[in-house]
Amino acid sequence: MRPHILTPLFADLKDLQGIGPRLQKLLKRLLAPHARQGDAKIVDLLFHFPVSLIDRRARPKIAQAVPGQIATMEVEVAEHRPPPRGQRRIPYRVVCSDDTGFLELVFFHARADYLEKQLPVGKTRIVSGRVEDYGGRLQMPHPDHILTEAELATLPLLEPVYPLTAGLSGKVARKAAVQAVERLPDLPEWQDAAWLAQQSWTSFRDAVRTALTPQSEEDLLPVFALG
Repeated sequence: MRPHILTPLFADLKDLQGIGPRLQKLLKRLLAPHARQGDAKIVDLLFHFPVSLIDRRARPKIAQAVPGQIATMEVEVAEHRPPPRGQRRIPYRVVCSDDTGFLELVFFHARADYLEKQLPVGKTRIVSGRVEDYGGRLQMPHPDHILTEAELATLPLLEPVYPLTAGLSGKVARKAAVQAVERLPDLPEWQDAAWLAQQSWTSFRDAVRTALTPQSEEDLLPVFALG
């Protein structure tokens, strides 16, 4: 008989905020190696560890951005350059600037109405993604994040990267993992307390929280050892 303290961990994934039938199906496919008979449970998310971290702490001006690296920049939207009608192979470009230069945000198969709403001309936006040099012009293809100044606090500066499946975004996986950690109870330790202290080992709850929401590359080392 399962201890009552574990009941929240064996709830269906649909109990998590934002997880409807479609996402529940995708998460079940993703967690199939761990899942028990029937639907995947919240506990299965607790052992689906990230494989790397994206560091978004670099905040250069446009002129100081290094091609090939991730950068988070504050820019002003200057101009939208949609592709000519009927030429969908040509990307949609949004020209942005700061007091040091220009940056093109590049989108393939983009919806103009969506980009005009996300990136209104004359407004300041925070963009985060990989910077590239294209013929001497700095570009950021498909920024990972586009935020207003008020939304900057929500940007994960150290963003864990989880294994995914087709149709499931990293944002959904991260949100689900955080909710799973929040449901993890503070379980009693079965090892001797003095021995745990001698090993400098943290509690099971804190260890899982660190593994699923790492704050440094060092937090991932035990996960790599398990892999």
